[in-house]
Amino acid sequence: MGLKSTFTYKSLAAAKRGFQVIRTLFHEQGFLKSVLAARPVGPHGEAIPWFTYPAIEYLKQFDFSDKIVFEYGSGNSSIFWAQRAREVIAVESDRPWFEHVSKMRPPNLLLILEDGKEAYVSSISRQDRKFDVIVIDGRWRNACTATCPDFLADHGMIIFDNSDRQYEGCNKLRAKGFFQIDFNGFSPINGYASTTSIFIRASTKLQSNFSPSNPVGGLKQLACDDD
Repeated sequence: MGLKSTFTYKSLAAAKRGFQVIRTLFHEQGFLKSVLAARPVGPHGEAIPWFTYPAIEYLKQFDFSDKIVFEYGSGNSSIFWAQRAREVIAVESDRPWFEHVSKMRPPNLLLILEDGKEAYVSSISRQDRKFDVIVIDGRWRNACTATCPDFLADHGMIIFDNSDRQYEGCNKLRAKGFFQIDFNGFSPINGYASTTSIFIRASTKLQSNFSPSNPVGGLKQLACDDD
């Protein structure tokens, strides 16, 4: 095979792989549909969380049918969890968005409106129960990490979205004995990479010198606690 033929072959092979990447992200994972809908949806228009795609795929492997979920922040993720869990409680700080989500609320989803920081963060303490899954994906995220571990079931998990921009909150959870598992990658709508982290209790010292995640193609900036 001559030099020109070799170059042509490699170019065609590279173009084919590039097309496969685009097809996977845009169509099979539903990125294009999310962009057009301006909300996180899957390839068939179904509601999904605004997590990274690797995290979503990982979570879909679990059976949450008898689990109770608490969310800081509401939206399509609330619908996603309500379709999989026995019960979902979500606290929201934005009234117009609260009213929007309320219109599509299934029976096993309880929405709470709290627009003040203290009431929002402490809303989990007023539920008189512990939760199998706690999602931190709304406002005052660092403050939420200081409160929510006390209300997590022993076997449960905390899901912390955009953790690559929330060093303080992640440090708090690791200091309390949680093991951080990062899922870096693209997420619905956004044109940049980010990180969704899952925290579980684990008796290990492997993360004593943990270095915070910086996903390739991500935003190299920290978020304020209002984010």
